[in-house]
Parts: sequence; C-alpha cells; structure tokens
Amino acid sequence: MYMLENCYGDQCRWAAYAYINSWMSVYKGRNYSFPGVQVHELGHNFNLAHSGGLNGATYTDHTGMMGNPLWSDDVGKMCFNAAKNWQIGWYDDAKLLISPLVQPSTTVNLVGIADYDLRAGRPVVVKLETGLTDKFYIGFNRAARANAQNDEADDEVTIVKANSDGTSQSYLQAHLRQGESHAILNFGNNDNGNDVVITANSIDISTTPGTAEVSISY
Repeated sequence: MYMLENCYGDQCRWAAYAYINSWMSVYKGRNYSFPGVQVHELGHNFNLAHSGGLNGATYTDHTGMMGNPLWSDDVGKMCFNAAKNWQIGWYDDAKLLISPLVQPSTTVNLVGIADYDLRAGRPVVVKLETGLTDKFYIGFNRAARANAQNDEADDEVTIVKANSDGTSQSYLQAHLRQGESHAILNFGNNDNGNDVVITANSIDISTTPGTAEVSISY
C-alpha cells in the first residue's frame, strides 16, 4: 500500500487506485485513513471489479464496498454485494446455484453475509443460471455486525447482474422489501417470453440471524 502526500500534474482526479488481482494499491492524501476506501481498493487486489447501481453508472451500487460509498475514518462496517460474494471464494460452502429453466419454482431461506458464521446450513448468496454470459445473484443485505454501516437497501433482498463468475462490472437490478417482487424479463433469451419473478416473501430481523425467504418462479 503506497500513501502519497498529493498528486501533482494533470491526472489528479482520483482518491486512490489499485491493480486488479495484484499486490498494489495507492492512496492520495488522507484517503488511506478511510476504511471504506481501503476495502474498495483491496477488493480490486482480490480481483473484484466495480459495482454499478440501478442507474447503470459505474460506482452507484451502494449495497457493497465496490460501489465506493463510505468516506470517513471511523465508518467501514460494510461488505461486498452478492455477485462479489459469489466470486471471492470466502463463502463457497454457503453458495446455492439454481437453474430456473430446470427448477421452475424454488423457495430459499437466506441469511446475510455478516451472519455467515450463524447460517446453520442456509445460503448467503444464490446464483441464477441463465445459460448466457450474464448471471443474476441474490443476497440478503442484512444491516448487522460486519455490514452494520451498509449504505443502501438495509435489510432488503438484493438482485445483482454480472458475468458467470462475478468478475465483471456488476449492476444492481433491484432491492426488495417484504412482499415486493422483481421480474427478469424473457429469462435466458429463450424466445418464449417467459420471465423469472423473484419475490421477498418474508423478511425477519427480529431473530439472530435475520432471515429472508425468497421465492424464484419461472
């Protein structure tokens, strides 16, 4: 980690940067002191790309650190989004792969990534197989413990699109409160016009861990 006093010249409109799947990150001024900036740049070192939001911009998914949402020296309890959590390999025993074209109706009980150690066999991230390059990833954005200072969609079900292993730029597709649904239109581009509907049937944060029951219907 390199800390620079300042940046001199014409290319100084950055706070920090890091190389993908590498060992180096660089911080300008006091940005090294912000945990959110450090975790974002180290995420690049871990091979993670950026997280875009509902508006399609590069950094605007503020449900996870690769959207670059936290700028403070004492705020940093925030995790990555569902696509990054699938990719990074830390939670491989808590992943669930679902193929809606094969399993047209599935119900899943999710726990948040911060409650990984309390999951009792429940998944923390679901990947929907589309048969295409882009896949969809579902998580429960429980705002607790290591994710207590999350910046968007607290305690909601999140849906993220990225490539097959999550390594591409990801984009938030929806975040759902209890009872809300999101439709992925013409799922798999299979020309029959069928959609996949994801519904947050129930969200319970009165228990530890909190849980989200999610149905996936083709």
